[in-house]
Amino acid sequence: MKFPVLTAQERAARLAPPTGKLRVVIDSDTYNEVDDQFAIAYALMSPERLNVEAVYAAPFSSAFLAKMMNADAGIPMTADLQEGLEQSYQEILHLFSLLGRDPAGMVFRGSPTYLTDRETPVESEAARDLVRRAHESDEPLYVIAIGEITNVASAILMDPSIIRKIVVVWLAGQPFHWPHTVEFNLGQDMLASQLMVECGVPLVLVPCMSVASNLTVSAPELERHLQGTSRVGDYLTHIVTSQLTQEMGLNWLRLFHATYNKGLDDYGADGVPMTQTALAPSRIIWDISTVAYLINPAWCPSQVVPQARLTDDIRWDCTAPLGHSVRVCKYIYRDAVFGDLFAKLASAPK
Repeated sequence: MKFPVLTAQERAARLAPPTGKLRVVIDSDTYNEVDDQFAIAYALMSPERLNVEAVYAAPFSSAFLAKMMNADAGIPMTADLQEGLEQSYQEILHLFSLLGRDPAGMVFRGSPTYLTDRETPVESEAARDLVRRAHESDEPLYVIAIGEITNVASAILMDPSIIRKIVVVWLAGQPFHWPHTVEFNLGQDMLASQLMVECGVPLVLVPCMSVASNLTVSAPELERHLQGTSRVGDYLTHIVTSQLTQEMGLNWLRLFHATYNKGLDDYGADGVPMTQTALAPSRIIWDISTVAYLINPAWCPSQVVPQARLTDDIRWDCTAPLGHSVRVCKYIYRDAVFGDLFAKLASAPK
């Protein structure tokens, strides 16, 4: 399939740090973890900067992590992709209720399957709505993508001309210098992920480890700044603090060692990050990184660089980059982002 080719000037304009009030849609595997809920609430509570037009439910399943960890059990999420889609959809509706928002005409189910080839989109309400909204204005539509990317890739396959109309801000993968780019959002639908980096759509990448991973939060902090301030504040505090157990902390250490941080050391078996003392559990609220970039790009230092190739074995190949550029976030000022988040969510409906 042929995709529109942006001129250097067009691409530079789309990848420039955004200014003014922005048109936004959110594509989210909302029930997969706890961070999507924060990101959706954060975006909806930032009307001075973001006009959130729609929220799309993305599917998810445990299959990718189970494959990476060589384990079929113990991963706390559904193994059924369609069930993951429905859980995401219902969680989005729940968030709208907590925020006192009407979801009519704004919340859509996405793809029930992954792509099967590079030419055939997965039809869904979400993909069709994205195509429609992309053409509704001459102003660019920013797509906050905080899940696997089948919905957005399908919309591009349905109508490649939207490449000229949208900017995708995607939390996915690892930095280009990492020994691999194994990551949940990027790795689930590799056909869709490879299409996203190859098709030339203006893309802002927020890597996970060493970038979004800075966005850690602890129970005392949530209880101090969010609990008791609003309905959504109570809910977000609960879904995080209820998981901050010693067992969960150990599970995260093992997960990171086996997946995201694999290959970072030469310690052999001694590199397994066990501990003889109690942990001080925290959670990474990854997905708010994308919202923070759009609210204030200065909180997320970034650079425009050549787009690396995404290999079938889930690595970035920077030796023969693609013929277009991508903006890549290098760091996130954690305190600024959480300060803004806490202030806005504290003003949500009581």
